[in-house]
Amino acid sequence: MKHRATTLGVQEYAQHKAYTEWADYHSQQTPMAVYYDSREQHLIEAGKMAKTIGWIAEFGVDAGYTLKILACEHKGIPVYGFDAWHKKGPGLPDRWTGNIDFSKAFTWSKKEYMQLKKSMPRNVKLIPGLFDAKKIRAQLVGPAQLVHIDCDTGKSTRQVLDAIQPALVEGTVIVFDEYANYPGWREHEFKAWQEFSKQWEIKYEYLGISNMDVSIKIITRRYK
Repeated sequence: MKHRATTLGVQEYAQHKAYTEWADYHSQQTPMAVYYDSREQHLIEAGKMAKTIGWIAEFGVDAGYTLKILACEHKGIPVYGFDAWHKKGPGLPDRWTGNIDFSKAFTWSKKEYMQLKKSMPRNVKLIPGLFDAKKIRAQLVGPAQLVHIDCDTGKSTRQVLDAIQPALVEGTVIVFDEYANYPGWREHEFKAWQEFSKQWEIKYEYLGISNMDVSIKIITRRYK
């Protein structure tokens, strides 16, 4: 045996396979999406394609980098940010299989959260805590204009989709931050959306792609 498989080698092989699977999947979509050089530009351009006037929200804010982009692009409109921050322990609420170990990441103290809150643009409202349907629906009234889902795992993504289901209408744009192109992508945000859209008979089109992030626009759907 010339060499043993290393963690890095396994990751590289898995990533190459994931890229190939995603490329094959996307090449079969009609119409195909537009490619963007960065997730920032993708998020900005996707927001311009929303055909519904309503609320804007991000689920999975962490340090608020992309939430600030949304707030600056949509001045005068309330932009809501949901995340657990100091309301949970270290790591994600569930395992993000196919990715690196995040068991000690996303750890916030209340003091750090308050500093983050002070740094936000005036049109931003932060809602701390694990994703809860009652809390989400109490804040977000009316139709969804633009939704940025950065929930990472399939379970959390599905919780958010179920909570905002009544607000998703024709013309709503959703940007998924980790939809594809990484090992295990079919088990998380992608799977949550595929199962959810099938349940509610949602017809949609892909708008844009950057790295792992993908945007979609709802064309038609069933409401009851």
